[in-house]
Amino acid sequence: MDELNNIDITRVTNLNFKIPHRNWKQALAEAYILMTTAMPGEVICIYGPSRAGKSSMLLELRNAICGNPKQNQNEMPFVLLEIANNGGKAAFSYKAFLLDMLELIQHPIYSTRNSGGWSDFTKSKRSERATEVVLAQALVEPLKNMNTLFWVLDEAQHVRYAGKDVLAASGVMDAIKNLAKKASVVLVICGTYPVLQSINYSGHLENRKHDVHLARYRNTDDDLKEFIWILDNYGSNLDLAAPLGSLRNCAEILYKGSFGCIGSVRAILYRASVYAALEHKKINLSHIQRGLKSPNQLVTAAMEIWDGERLLGSEPCMVLEEVVMTQTAIARGKVSGKPFQRKPKRYDAGNRL
Repeated sequence: MDELNNIDITRVTNLNFKIPHRNWKQALAEAYILMTTAMPGEVICIYGPSRAGKSSMLLELRNAICGNPKQNQNEMPFVLLEIANNGGKAAFSYKAFLLDMLELIQHPIYSTRNSGGWSDFTKSKRSERATEVVLAQALVEPLKNMNTLFWVLDEAQHVRYAGKDVLAASGVMDAIKNLAKKASVVLVICGTYPVLQSINYSGHLENRKHDVHLARYRNTDDDLKEFIWILDNYGSNLDLAAPLGSLRNCAEILYKGSFGCIGSVRAILYRASVYAALEHKKINLSHIQRGLKSPNQLVTAAMEIWDGERLLGSEPCMVLEEVVMTQTAIARGKVSGKPFQRKPKRYDAGNRL
């Protein structure tokens, strides 16, 4: 345990503070105006890449619109649920989603909570036997009675795991939208770009939603100028080694490792701070390089951003295109067919290994 006792964790900086950068402020203002002026039954969709700050923006919107005092038990003007894959084989289950909502609002019949804090076995069995239709009806009335104004669903991209058919996710989105209309609430759907694909197959929902795009910073002059400003803000809170100077000197590798997503930048710098603390040193370039994800680890994020921005009609930037095109070339070069079923490669006589 001596190794652990010698670690000075006070040298670690997690950078857990908000930087009011341009894209975040614009998306926040746009969402605020839409939410405060939308009619009950309307849908607002907030989307963007992973680690862009969408979830923190939802909390900011809640505080700005409804305040954050201790709420009356009988009122929930802002209901926020993080969607999870609670179905079999980690799939999305509409019934499990409804039960999560009923649990969140502490439904008197279908919630397992009670005064003692222990689950009620009878209520659990009752919920298991209830159909989706019954649970949906049980959800609408409480939302009305609790004066709910906003029904907010975070991590809504998980709905795409509702089934192999893309129309399954679209059907779920339609069903949720209809519940929101019956409950006379504003529905706010928040998630990464795949949430757009779930909605896109429903013309009814697509034509009735209002979009808020919390975008990453692309490699344009204006965006890179803002990106550098953000790095300066982070750098002022880090103990940087003299040879590194400032984070501007490694802006290129930080951009390539994050694709311009500020949450990813923060994660890289936090890991660099950890590596520096382990060595009892100030943060240098090698620590930042160790904090980067490998190119193979970045492929999934790059493909997700690529698909989302193309769906929105945006041309991919050079940094993103480089990762996606490289991965596509590798995939095309792979040998097709199943093992032991491919035709064996033939070599000329005298040229065998």
